[in-house]
Formats: sequence, C-alpha cells, structure tokens
Amino acid sequence: MANTVVEGSKELLIQTMLALSSSGENDYIVIGGWCPYLRNTSGITHPGTLDVDILFKDGFREGALARSIKVLRQNGFVASAKHSFQLLIEKQVGAERLIYNVDLLHPRMSDTDDAMFVDHLDLDIPIDEDERRVKKMMSIVQPNSVVLFEEKLFSPFSLSGVEFNLVDFTGMFITKMDSCQKQKRERDSFDIYIGFKSGLVDLQKLKSIKSTNDRVAKSFAKFMAFLCNSADQFNRNVSEFAQPPDASPAIFVRHLLCTEI
Repeated sequence: MANTVVEGSKELLIQTMLALSSSGENDYIVIGGWCPYLRNTSGITHPGTLDVDILFKDGFREGALARSIKVLRQNGFVASAKHSFQLLIEKQVGAERLIYNVDLLHPRMSDTDDAMFVDHLDLDIPIDEDERRVKKMMSIVQPNSVVLFEEKLFSPFSLSGVEFNLVDFTGMFITKMDSCQKQKRERDSFDIYIGFKSGLVDLQKLKSIKSTNDRVAKSFAKFMAFLCNSADQFNRNVSEFAQPPDASPAIFVRHLLCTEI
C-alpha cells in the first residue's frame, strides 16, 4: 500500500504498464511528467506526477485502442463520466481512498487534421434520455507528438522491474513548448527547466528536427519569443516548484538554445 500520493501514482504507472503488456500493445510511449521525474539528473528535486499520460502510435485510427481499453477495464479501471479519454481507478493511500486517472492520447498526423478526439469503444449506455448518443471511450490529440515516433524520442525505462517506453527529454521539450505558455500549465515550465539543467535535451537532434519539421519550428519560434517577452512568467512558474540555482531560468534556457541552435 502506498503511503504518499506520489507513491500511489507510481503504483498506478506500474499497474497500467502491466495491463497494457498483457494486452499485447507495445506501440506506445509514456509521456508527460514521468520523464522529468524519473530521468532527472539535475540535482533539483522534482515533486512527482499524479497521473499517467500514454501516447499510442496508432491511436489516430478509429477503434485502434479498443483492445487496450478493454484490458485496462478488466484490470480494475473504469470510464470517466466527464472525460471520455480518461480511465480511472481507486487506490488506497494511507488511510484514504484516492482516484487516479490515465489519459489516452494519440498523435496529430497532419496539419490538416484538426480532430481533437478519436472514437475507440462504444460503452453501450446512452448519454442522455433521448438515447441518440452512446457513451464512448476516446483518445485525445497530443500536438507535436508524431515526431516522437518518427525520430524515436523515447527509450526503455525500468521501474520496479517493469519496463516500458518513456519519452526522453528532447521529446518532452517538443511536446511542452506550447503548453508551458498556457494558464494552469506552470509545471511544464519547470519540467523544461529540469530537462536543460539535467543536460539531457539533445540540442543537435532538436536542431535537425526543427530544420525539417515546420510544426516543430513554429512552436520553437513561439517558445523562444515567450522566453524573451515573458521571462518573468517562466521564472515564476519554475519557482513554484523549486528554488532554481539560476537567477533567471528563462535566460539559462534561452542561452543554451541560442548558442547551440
């Protein structure tokens, strides 16, 4: 039994990976906050992450995740009434019972593909009394993520003897360049800073990707403008989670990027 909320989240990750392994599904990557938490070598304490984000390579295809969803449900996960891309599970943490969530994500395959959700499994219950729509399990799009598979921006990681594909810091940075500029996504700035302080963002790989991928190039340009024009906001975001060793984390990150890219 977990004694802390983060320990409960680790149990969630292991339980999810074991279930997916039993389903035969292997074309997926764990993304989000697990990368900076598990791969952190910066010397700065990372507070951990409290859910599991899974990016499925074929999730953009309707119905592709039906088997994986069924297996997860057989292993105790239940559908969320509100968010059709989430599976929930209750876990004992100390004296409390807490609800944790797993998010099902898919890559956007082209600039003309503007669909946010993809249907995978009908749950055979009506949404409302009219019974014209049934509840479905879906995946939600993760921008700038198809490149993670194209460029293999992940590697195997083992936690408590369970091995899974975990995004590397280069891939994490690419997926968080846009989101870190949004409200309620302060942790993304901190995660990016951790990646650069760990020295594990492959700047030459990033330079190569940016030169051939227009979507990544546009996001990179916006991120650099954010560091220049909203440095105080980036620095506040980082400082919410740790006392940074740099006077200005924004300047530290910007200097590295300007020097190498």
